[in-house]
Amino acid sequence: MNTSNLTRKRSARRRSWLVGIRLVLMLAVLVAIARSNRERLLNRLRTFNKHYMNPRVLKIAGRHNSPYAALQHVGRRSESIYTTPVLADFVPRLGGFVIPLPYGENTDWCRNVMASGHFTLTRDQVVYTLIEPTLIDAADVLPELPAPMQGMWRSLGLKKFLKVRIEHIAKVEKPVERVSANGW
Repeated sequence: MNTSNLTRKRSARRRSWLVGIRLVLMLAVLVAIARSNRERLLNRLRTFNKHYMNPRVLKIAGRHNSPYAALQHVGRRSESIYTTPVLADFVPRLGGFVIPLPYGENTDWCRNVMASGHFTLTRDQVVYTLIEPTLIDAADVLPELPAPMQGMWRSLGLKKFLKVRIEHIAKVEKPVERVSANGW
């Protein structure tokens, strides 16, 4: 093996290690903010996610094997269509999806969904029309989720989830076009 290949491999390992460290640090900051219950810091994190992370995450949300789903909803006042990346888990006992609310129920997308009573969710290239959004306590749904998700939501001090019922399911052949990353 020549020296340039060895150098490239070491460089790639170093970069992946640094990415891992950054993710762990970001999660630690998020846990600290959630536990400190400092509304000002939480709002800054929410704004950062809305303007920086969400547009990037939307590129993979809803696609096959992506951990993120793309939630499309209509604005309460503007009547514009917005797309927001979320984590969503199907819970058979509840007969629908649950969506964690790490920033609480006062986010724009959650208020829009509650006001309209319906929205679409694209997950693994399947579009679900969802109805009857209901706020539920985390304690009621956490035991139904996979163990790693339970631990993460508990460590963040998550209090509420949005529960929705499936009205219709449609398979899509190509990824959904994104209208906007607003809504957080």
